[in-house]
Amino acid sequence: MKYFSQKNTILLAGLLSLLALTGCEDDGMKKLDQEIEKIKAETKQSIEPIPKVVAYEPFTYSASDLRSPFAKLDPEHESRSMLVDGDCESDVRPDPNRQKFEMEKYGLDALQYAGMIANKKELRGLVKILSGDSAGVIQPVHVGEYIGLNNGQISQIDSNQITIEAIVPNGRGCWENRTQYLVIGQ
Repeated sequence: MKYFSQKNTILLAGLLSLLALTGCEDDGMKKLDQEIEKIKAETKQSIEPIPKVVAYEPFTYSASDLRSPFAKLDPEHESRSMLVDGDCESDVRPDPNRQKFEMEKYGLDALQYAGMIANKKELRGLVKILSGDSAGVIQPVHVGEYIGLNNGQISQIDSNQITIEAIVPNGRGCWENRTQYLVIGQ
């Protein structure tokens, strides 16, 4: 009898396990099937075609015989560029014989207006040099002094900016006046 009851116990445990697994199967599978159908409905059915690859065509540089735009002009070429074309609207042009100031070595992008100082006689602007050997040096400037690479002359200094009247080439052999600014902190 002992053997029969142990056999019955094993059979009963197996039957209960099978019933428990059968009850769980139906509940989870319905939710899983619904989720799969939802993902399939939201997913694109077609894939975009691969973009067409354009064949590489090598570029042949043909301006090697021209002057480099990064090289300094030779004095002969510079004097020719100072010549005024006969079709110019104005006779504005820089003085090629004028003595250059120290601050004309730097472009306005390499300078920063740092502030101003004044005494009873005059007002001076303080300009900080941002690049080159003199980086970090603060240079005082006054109205009438030349500054920048474009023959710019300081016309006004106030608490917010320095106003510079520059003479720039217009690309047609002529020159034109252009107002430029050094704004404080920029």
